[in-house]
Amino acid sequence: MSQNLKLLILALVLSSCSTMPSGPSVLVLPGTGKDFGQFRNDEDTCRQFAHAQLASAPKKPDSKDEGQQNYDISYVQCMYGKGHRVPVPEELMYDTRQEWHPPPPPDLPAPPHTAKPEPSANPSQ
Repeated sequence: MSQNLKLLILALVLSSCSTMPSGPSVLVLPGTGKDFGQFRNDEDTCRQFAHAQLASAPKKPDSKDEGQQNYDISYVQCMYGKGHRVPVPEELMYDTRQEWHPPPPPDLPAPPHTAKPEPSANPSQ
């Protein structure tokens, strides 16, 4: 009986250290022109892909958070590759707005010209 109890405790301890996520933690939306059926098929494929990537990694994640992050990266790459809309971190977003400055008035005088000093012929002086 004590042998079975030891095995049960060992199994519980090992399962609590699992770093395999149960699914993605990011929101992905169907791509333009993709119906929900295509989206679900692609999502199932990409979940399997992300799981396989994590399971076959030469170095196992050190924590559950690292495992989730690695899973999400593989999942998002797969869904993006299949043409779906995926989240983009804010630091990768580019500001497409450009500042517009009106041209100067036509009667504005030119800035004063300042003469630059001529370099000396002998640098040791």
